[in-house]
Amino acid sequence: MLKNILLIGALCIDGFAAAVGIGSAGIKIPFRSAVIISLIGTLFLSCSVAFAGVISLVLPLGSCRVISFLLLIFLGIFNLFQNYFKSLLNRRKRETAPNDPVRLFFDGAAADTDNSKSISCREALALSVALSADSLVMGISAGLGEIDLPVLAAGVFAAGLLSVLIGWRIGRKLASALNINLGWLCGAVLIILAFLK
Repeated sequence: MLKNILLIGALCIDGFAAAVGIGSAGIKIPFRSAVIISLIGTLFLSCSVAFAGVISLVLPLGSCRVISFLLLIFLGIFNLFQNYFKSLLNRRKRETAPNDPVRLFFDGAAADTDNSKSISCREALALSVALSADSLVMGISAGLGEIDLPVLAAGVFAAGLLSVLIGWRIGRKLASALNINLGWLCGAVLIILAFLK
């Protein structure tokens, strides 16, 4: 149960931080767009868990645990240094396209490509795909262990939707005065998860 809670929390941190950034930029996230962001993340997670389930039928249990541990550690370290990678991206911002997946991963406000001050369903789809990189890796790691996929998927969808809606409202209230970086928190949670395995 604790592993599921930590996994759901880690998966929702990026969406929350992106939503805060979008809200602080004065951009609206309609409810249907928030549903798309959460749904796509859940689909990516579910597919990667199912894929990992197939792998676990072929590989011995010990190998699955080692792979799962290494994936979580790698992703955790990446998230710990996310602010550094974001600063590198900001230096070459002019060279990147507005809908570049890497740019969207670090800057949710860049999803508003038509400058309408509202995230459309199409823009929400692009943003959710960019944010789902973590879901793919974490899903493979989770799928290599014992996991109740329907419970995890339902939890991720509900928590993801709430984190996007709450994050956007917080960002809107605090406006552009907030420069949020929760990558370190996500990284710490993933490293804890790795050792719990």
